[in-house]
Amino acid sequence: MCPTYAACERADRSPTAYHTPPITWYNSPMLEHTFLHLPGVGRATERLLWEQGVLTWRDALRSSHHSLKGCRLADLRPGIEESLACLEAGDVSYFHRRLPAREQWRLFRDFADRAVCLDIETTGLSYGPGLITMIGLYDGRRYQAFVRGQNLHRFPEEIRRYALVITYNGQRFDLPFIQAEMGPVLEGLAHFDVMYALRRLGYRGGLKVVEQETGLARPSDLAGLNGYDAVLLWRLYQRGHRGALATMVRYNAEDVVGLLPLAGLAYNQLSMDFPFDAPSVPMPRRPFLDLLYDRGLVESLRRGR
Repeated sequence: MCPTYAACERADRSPTAYHTPPITWYNSPMLEHTFLHLPGVGRATERLLWEQGVLTWRDALRSSHHSLKGCRLADLRPGIEESLACLEAGDVSYFHRRLPAREQWRLFRDFADRAVCLDIETTGLSYGPGLITMIGLYDGRRYQAFVRGQNLHRFPEEIRRYALVITYNGQRFDLPFIQAEMGPVLEGLAHFDVMYALRRLGYRGGLKVVEQETGLARPSDLAGLNGYDAVLLWRLYQRGHRGALATMVRYNAEDVVGLLPLAGLAYNQLSMDFPFDAPSVPMPRRPFLDLLYDRGLVESLRRGR
């Protein structure tokens, strides 16, 4: 056991890894309904294809029509055949590079078993003067914390086990911070920023606000903490406070495990806009976290505002 967690962690549990029962995903080729990544196909053309009965790539390949309203099917064949091969090979980067940014949510179902939720804590809002203090990962089975000065150096190797990274506002914050400090360690990985998908559904605000609005709020009394509190917790840890690091890890865990339910909600609601019964995902459940933390410290942070 890491000695810095001694005040708040039981000796029979790792401080940087938390396991939950596995989530069962049912494979369904959502991407086979997608034509937006093909050259010359926009949202209007894709919808025309669907409305004319071409719901999947295989429908397009089997169609006896040389062309449909708004599209020559023969022109799509090379891209469809390449897409089938890439989907079979599990090449998520192929689709990530070709899908519009606002449609990256479509990757979620087909690559959910290789997806990981990510959230970082830092010493400030700007990379350069600010540093990453920890990175939390949750893949639906296990939560892991990578902490500066302990095991943060292992993050680049661990993240390569996944194909799809899920964040909240990661496009503007988490990913640029990681790029600035660690280099291209996320290169080739797809990214689903849940914040933008949820904005299309009318949900706006920070992560905790959106959790409340969607009915997916965290039950923990750490719900009252914010990102600046994580900065303060890191400073307290550096000064030797025995419960500060464990509390920061728990705060991060609460953030990162909540991303998977939000991703499932965004995916299911956005796919309802399709003019057919699109494959849905079983809603991920927020796991119960028994990572201990310093309750007195949490109360002190609240009173200090």
